[in-house]
Amino acid sequence: MAEPSRKPTEAEVRGELIAPQVRRHAWLNIAGPLSALILGGLAAAFYLQPIKVLRWIQLARIGWSDVTQNEMAINDGLMTYLITGGYSGMDPVVLVHGLGPNAALVWRDTMPLVAEGHFKVVAPNLMGVASSEHKQVKYTIGYQAGALGQLIDQLKLDHVNLVGDNVGADVALYYAVDHPDKVERLVLVGGGLFGQRGAAQLRKLIPTDLDSMRAAAHESFFGLPTMPDAIYQRMMAELADDLQAQTDMLNSVPADEGHIRSKLGQIFNTLTIIIYSGRNPYFTSAQAEALHSALPGSATVKFKTSGVYPELEHPDDFADSLVFVFKQTEGGQ
Repeated sequence: MAEPSRKPTEAEVRGELIAPQVRRHAWLNIAGPLSALILGGLAAAFYLQPIKVLRWIQLARIGWSDVTQNEMAINDGLMTYLITGGYSGMDPVVLVHGLGPNAALVWRDTMPLVAEGHFKVVAPNLMGVASSEHKQVKYTIGYQAGALGQLIDQLKLDHVNLVGDNVGADVALYYAVDHPDKVERLVLVGGGLFGQRGAAQLRKLIPTDLDSMRAAAHESFFGLPTMPDAIYQRMMAELADDLQAQTDMLNSVPADEGHIRSKLGQIFNTLTIIIYSGRNPYFTSAQAEALHSALPGSATVKFKTSGVYPELEHPDDFADSLVFVFKQTEGGQ
């Protein structure tokens, strides 16, 4: 005979009503302290290695846009590079950074936008800079152009659209005059054939004291608030590893620009665009016009309100300009 059902007590009813609510929100009791722990760890890491953390954050952000960092073994060690996804057969774009704490990440906002135009985009860290291998060699412009060439060959890229920023523009030019058959279009951003006087100006982009480091951080990492001097000192200590490569490139300007000028006829038929900014103190309108005169058939594009890095300040307009150039064929079609 079945036992009569027992009426639950008031305490049992209250327990059933409360228990699900506790289970539903139990994750908050874990997520809160865990988030605080992660943020605390990130803050501690930023205090110790601010440049490394900023680069890590940038890499993580562009990872959502299908941009990854890889490495390639070349003659003098490992060269790291950023590359977009896509399919084989897409027209290649190679972006060459110049001076500044970002290295290849100076193109972080440009790469996904250009890739949307159905291009395969590659941005190497030059040798001796950022996560590429550092060795006791002379990192001249010619040396960097040679390393760039090895990367292009190993990635099996052909008819590349080549872009260079400040001293990276000279690296791009050096590669182009030595391999005119490999370069489809050439874009020089805020640099190229600037001479010793221009190199002296560009040298100011290499932080050597707190004021210049503060300015470099402001130009390179937009939205970063003013920080204690100790952070800027640690930034300078981290960037000291890149100092040799950047200094060597600037010191090689007279000889390597001489090599470029002696072979400019090799790129006479290469579509060349010069992009410069109205507020860039390191590469002025007069320098852009001089470069335009040295490269017959070239054209100029001016970003009137940009400063040192138009690719960071106005990434949408900058990427649109690049894609427009890359889609031009002979005769401006």
